[in-house]
Parts: sequence; C-alpha cells; structure tokens
Amino acid sequence: MNRILITEGDPCGISPEIFLKSFSLVKKISKTRPILYFHSGWFPLPNDFINVTSSEEVGSTGLYSIVHDILTKRETASLKPGKPSALSGISALAALALAIDFQKRGGGDLITLPLSKEWVIGSGASTFRGHTEYLAEAYGKNTYMLMSGKDLQILPLTTHVPLVKVPEYLKQIDLPSLADAILTCKKIDLEKPVAFLGLNPHAGEGGKVGTEESGILEPMIQFLKKKGLKVEGPLSADSMFGESARKKYGLHLACYHDQGLIPFKMWEGKNGVNVTLGLSFVRVSPDHGTAFDIAGKGLADSASFVECLHRVVNNP
Repeated sequence: MNRILITEGDPCGISPEIFLKSFSLVKKISKTRPILYFHSGWFPLPNDFINVTSSEEVGSTGLYSIVHDILTKRETASLKPGKPSALSGISALAALALAIDFQKRGGGDLITLPLSKEWVIGSGASTFRGHTEYLAEAYGKNTYMLMSGKDLQILPLTTHVPLVKVPEYLKQIDLPSLADAILTCKKIDLEKPVAFLGLNPHAGEGGKVGTEESGILEPMIQFLKKKGLKVEGPLSADSMFGESARKKYGLHLACYHDQGLIPFKMWEGKNGVNVTLGLSFVRVSPDHGTAFDIAGKGLADSASFVECLHRVVNNP
C-alpha cells in the first residue's frame, strides 16, 4: 500500500485553495492509492473524505482526513485567508510533524504544501529552517533540495543560510551522500555532464576575485568525478542558463539558494517542483510560497501542485 500523504502547509495561505482546485485529480488518484490529508480543519472538505484519527488505520484506497489537535476549536475558527499568525505557523508545523509520524509508521510518499518559515519560527520553533532541513533531522539523513522542471534540474548545495556563511556550509557537505543522491535520482539525465557553478563572479577568475573555487569547490568536483559523475567546473554562473547550457547539462549544482532558484523560477515557472533527495521515499512540494496576498481571492494557480501529484504517481 503506497500511500500519498499531503500536508496543508500554512492554512492562511493559498494551500487550501490549490488543494480544492485540484480535487478532481486527487480523487482520481485515490481510486488506486490512499490519499491522507493532514490539516487544521478550519475549512470543510468534500464529503468524499473519511475522517480518521492519528491511531486509526486506513484502507488500500480512498480519501482520508487527519486533523491535528494542536489548536483549540476557537483558535482554529480564528484562522483566516491572508491573515497569517503564530497560530497558522503552529498549525503548519503540526500537520507536517503528524504526516511524518504516519509516514514512519506506515510508509508512503509525501507532498508538502507551502508553509511560512517566518511564521513557523514566530510560533516558537526557533530552529526551523525549512522542509528540507526538517526532514533531514526527522529521518537522520543528509537531504538535498532539487529544483526539478522540464528543462532544468538545479541543486543548490546550500539552502536557507545567510550568504556570508555559504563557504563554511559548502565545506560541511557530506560528499558521499550527495553523490549517491544524484546518482540515484531518476529525473537527472546522467548521460549529460553536471555543471558545477562557481561561487564568485566569473568563477573567481583564477583567484583574482576569490579563492573559494580552488580551496573549496575544486576538491569537491574531484571527489564527485571519482564517484562516476561527469562534472565540469567551477563554471561562471552568469553564462550557465542560456539555451545552449540548458541543453548541454543534465544538472546544475549551485553554491547558494538564489544562484540556482532565480534562473529556475524564471525559466520553469509553473512547471517546477521542489524534490527532496536523500530520503527513501518521494517528497515533493510546489515551487512557490504561501502567497498570503492573494489567499482567499480565488486567484491561486494549482499547476505546480498538480505537477507534484504527477511526480508522485509516476515517480520520478
């Protein structure tokens, strides 16, 4: 029984809306795989859902609603679209934690709808850095964020860290697990080379603009090559996302978050999803945030969530 677990994310964002907009597809998939939705319970679900508690078993197919009990009824009723708060942050993290508990006990693939790191942290979870890092801690694994689209596969080697700390975080990467994660990802075309982007402008210009390329990146590249990956670099990042580079490389390794995500989001748009590598199951998330500014206005686009559903069903 390969279940699909979906977390609500921040209930005051667009997650509930994109979930309901995609309900016909969700219902279709549930005829062959059970779908479990973990949420706050602040808005009514279609009657197709079966309400279960955290201790109950689910069937081999069907739609199941699991509401966390972290909020009181009055607190849940106070949640409003576009009005995030510490309560919505608490709710988002509670849904994620409950889904992980279910996954550990019964298996399944995971789709996480967007939450707000700001409001999760504001709710008291001061060490929270994001889904990828939270899953790494929960499963005791080294996880990696792959931004996966139709034309681009970009893996930022550091994620939600201050730019000034990127060199130190690069030094701490567990290279064996990184190599294994890349080698086992079905979505990456390993017949093509991997582009390893330089940290500094023009990849350091031979040390004139920085020494991180020779001191940090080149040893990393040599290790990945020894593991069988066809890595090229360090390469100047400003020329790596034109048409020829997109076609040449099967994967781009970016040194920091925005170096990879800015071109990815500009090019892939609604086609992109966030995939966590390093886990024994599939975890994907839409490539967008909570969009509090349009929540509850009927303007949310569910295309990326739909792509997540397709990825889970078709794996990769």
